[in-house]
Amino acid sequence: MTRPSHRHVLLVFGSIFILLAAGAGVYTASLRRSARELIQSAQEIRSTIDANRQIASWRQRSGRGYSESKSPDGAGRAYQFEIGNGAFSKLHLAPSTGLMLEIVLQGDELQLVVLGMYTPRSSVWVQEDFSATNPWAASVNTEQDDSGTPLKTVVMVGAKVAEKKREVFDLNYSCLVRLGGCKSAAEILPALPQLTELYPGGWATLTGKYNAGLPLNID
Repeated sequence: MTRPSHRHVLLVFGSIFILLAAGAGVYTASLRRSARELIQSAQEIRSTIDANRQIASWRQRSGRGYSESKSPDGAGRAYQFEIGNGAFSKLHLAPSTGLMLEIVLQGDELQLVVLGMYTPRSSVWVQEDFSATNPWAASVNTEQDDSGTPLKTVVMVGAKVAEKKREVFDLNYSCLVRLGGCKSAAEILPALPQLTELYPGGWATLTGKYNAGLPLNID
């Protein structure tokens, strides 16, 4: 029996490596694209019509990442669409990281749009309340570690903040595929320092430059 040559073995292993690398590249690109599109969907919801359109679209494409629940009285419905980085996590290339969009309807009216990204260590949740008494209200509340690094953040905004919601909902979709993952709330939401300055903890009414519709100058 003829033994395979050293060159033949190298070619076999090289081919396997190329196939694995190609598969990883396809998976990474697909995950990034889906995460980016889910974030864009949250940014684009400004009415009940928008919400229903996004619900219908993501129900068709989410598969096991889709779930739905009802309020006890049956009048409210919550639709959840979730994306995770399972393969990266299992290979220990990044911590388990998830991205979730939740759309809540009360009867036929849009009530909440919630977008969140989370890891075992850090998370950011952005909630837009279409039923808020003060639609111009907004706040940022953050939990920090002993070094002052922001770990867990909740951003709450009223529906009138929709003019700037692209910045508010601009989570970093690359966190799902970044080697080592994102380790703080500021890495998940790059605009966090600017948003914290604009909206101190506790509900606050937007005034001045923000109400005037001037840009936030968030890169």
